[in-house]
Amino acid sequence: MNPRRAVVASLVLGLLSTSGGSSARQPTALDLLGRYAAGAFDAVARQLADDVDYGELLRQLRRDGPAWIDSGAPDERPRRELAAATFALEAARAGAWHEWKIIRKQPLMCAENGECYLPPDVLAWQAPPLLLEWGCALLRAREQPLPIERWWQLAAVAVAQRAEDPHFLIGDPNVGRGIEAGEIVNRQDEIRHLDHATGRFPDEMRFVLAQGIARDGPFPDEAVTVYRALEHHPDVGGEAMARLGAMQARQRKPAEALKSLERSEALTRDPYVIFLARYFRARVLEQQGRHRDAEAAYRGAAAALPHAQSATVALAALVFRDGRRSEAHELVRGMLAAEPRPIDPWRAYVHADDRFWPRLIQRLRAEIAP
Repeated sequence: MNPRRAVVASLVLGLLSTSGGSSARQPTALDLLGRYAAGAFDAVARQLADDVDYGELLRQLRRDGPAWIDSGAPDERPRRELAAATFALEAARAGAWHEWKIIRKQPLMCAENGECYLPPDVLAWQAPPLLLEWGCALLRAREQPLPIERWWQLAAVAVAQRAEDPHFLIGDPNVGRGIEAGEIVNRQDEIRHLDHATGRFPDEMRFVLAQGIARDGPFPDEAVTVYRALEHHPDVGGEAMARLGAMQARQRKPAEALKSLERSEALTRDPYVIFLARYFRARVLEQQGRHRDAEAAYRGAAAALPHAQSATVALAALVFRDGRRSEAHELVRGMLAAEPRPIDPWRAYVHADDRFWPRLIQRLRAEIAP
């Protein structure tokens, strides 16, 4: 053999024999699920957020998950069902920002006579939302939901809201608007997850509020109806009014917006909602040129959640333009130095109930822990 080729062959064989990646077995869905059910929650969650083939994970869960649930003792079945559903839920959340759905635009179809037709768009769900629905279907198989399922459904809605996809929650947002607006053709493939959650727990007002949030952009009139219906509810009325006020501000209805935001603050003690009500109020006032009132509202928002970025930066900009530069620098310096820095309600606004995720997943894990 040519000496140079012998050296190359020796190097290649050496690499193949020492490479761990070529022979290491990737954990299966049941490997991960077994560890998850045994209480290794954080470790499995880290793996799910790594380089995961979510499609393969879904395929294996569909194939092997039911047998894994059946393999336990009868009195273990509720815990194993919840473990499998929550494992799928955590996988869905981990993969949601990597892949969620594809809307396929169809090519224009033209006949020989020159007449053309644009077919409707086609919806194709990716693995993460289907993982979420696999877990949902597993729990819905029980005729009467167990109490812990309410927590699971709340967490599932939070995951879907984090994905920023009203389509998954309520169906095609362009229905009835025609092909040019992007209406899809395969509506039989819609999931409409909020129908599942509300059907299981019709008295859960966060699911009703979620109906309004999902319609806030595509169906504003319907969103207003939901928000107003919740105005007097002691749990979600404050947030409903804050979101209504924000919508009215976007619609350039400042008087109505200010009234709704004032109502919001009167209905709640939740710092998150109080922050939003004051912050949105400040923005409306600033747009009206009422800078002193806007400053007071920004300060109120910053007092509700100190060092939150949106209110602090807006307040600093306002006082800077007023010539109080040293105060503006101090505001920004204090915000940057804050440890830990708070989650900004405005930046998390579109993700809605994802702010509850830590508490929801902790409760579910506590129920699963052996």
